[in-house]
Amino acid sequence: MEASKETVNAIHGILKNYIQAYANKDLEGIMKLFVKDPDLVAIGAGRDEWVKGSENLKKGFHRDMSQADEINMDFEDITVSSSGNVAWLSAHMSMNVKVGKEDITMFGRLSLVFEERNHEWLISHLHFSVPDEQEDGQSYPV
Repeated sequence: MEASKETVNAIHGILKNYIQAYANKDLEGIMKLFVKDPDLVAIGAGRDEWVKGSENLKKGFHRDMSQADEINMDFEDITVSSSGNVAWLSAHMSMNVKVGKEDITMFGRLSLVFEERNHEWLISHLHFSVPDEQEDGQSYPV
């Protein structure tokens, strides 16, 4: 369902805060954007990046931030939908990271699920994936 303009603006604001918190390596700032639930799930691009619960999410973000000198993100093709107190976002995402002398760009896809609690939207689910290397028009990387 199409989200209201108010909801879209709120979600875009959270995305802006997410980008800024990552760039500033503000661990507490990024954690404020998420629910503090034990069943929160966040899935990253690495094989071991499937975490459950706020404390494990915090450890994952700490790892991300400690292993990079700079982290910058950009989003395109953002869609926001909602129903009641739940909203979801999908976007193309690029993550530009400097690790030592190496510049790395990861192109991926991001899905976020939000829940409105006490008139505040919070992220309750995150999934970032990097597409496999198959040719356009092909379903499998053969």
